Amino acid sequence: MENQHISSRYDKDLDKLKQRILDMGKQVITQLAEATEALDEFDASEVDRLVAFDRTINGMHQDIYTRSERLIALRQPMALDLRQALSPINIAGELERIGDHAKSTAKRARKLEGHEAGGPARDKIREMSGLVQVMLTDALRAYAESDIALAEDIRARDRQIDQINKDIFAMQIATISEAPQDAETHVHLIVLARGFERVGDHVVNIARHVHQIVTGIDLKATS
Repeated sequence: MENQHISSRYDKDLDKLKQRILDMGKQVITQLAEATEALDEFDASEVDRLVAFDRTINGMHQDIYTRSERLIALRQPMALDLRQALSPINIAGELERIGDHAKSTAKRARKLEGHEAGGPARDKIREMSGLVQVMLTDALRAYAESDIALAEDIRARDRQIDQINKDIFAMQIATISEAPQDAETHVHLIVLARGFERVGDHVVNIARHVHQIVTGIDLKATS
C-alpha cells in the first residue's frame, strides 16, 4: 500500500508539471502572436509590456526546472518515469528560448516603426509566425497526449519554415541592391525571418523530446 501511495503521489506531481508546461506554452504562443502584431501596429507601451513579460516566462521556466529537479531527487525514477520527469526541464528550456525570440521581435518593432519598405517580406514573416504558432500548439498537444505521430508531422512541417526563411533572405538581398536607401529595414526583416526559423527549430526539439519520452530514442543522437 505504501508503494502504491508513493506511486500515486509521483503521478500527481508529474501531472502538475505537465500542466505547468502547457500553461507556459500557451503564454509563449500568446507572446509570439502579440509580438508579431506589434510589427504592423506599433504601440510603444504594448512593446514595453511584451518585453517585460519575458521575465514572467523566465520565472515559469525556473519554477518548472526546480520542481522537476526536486521530483527526480525525491522519487529517483527509472526509465520511462525518469524521461517523463526530465522532459519538463528540456521542454521548458525550449519554450523559454521561444519567449526570448518573441521579446526580440517586439524590440525590433521599435526599429521598424515608421518604415514601410519590405511589404512582401513582412507578409511572409506573418505567415511564418502563424505557422510556428500552430506547430507549437500541436507540439504541446503531442506532449500532453504522448502522440509521436503528431510529433513526427511537426518535424516534417518545419521544412516549410526553412524554405520561407530562405525565400525572404533571397528576396531582401535582391531588394537591397535595388533600393539601398532601405537597406537597414531589409536587414531587420532578414533577422526577423531567421528568428522565426529558429523558433521552428525549438518547436522541432519539443517534438523530439516527445518522441524520446514515449520511445526512449533520442532522434538527435540517431540523425
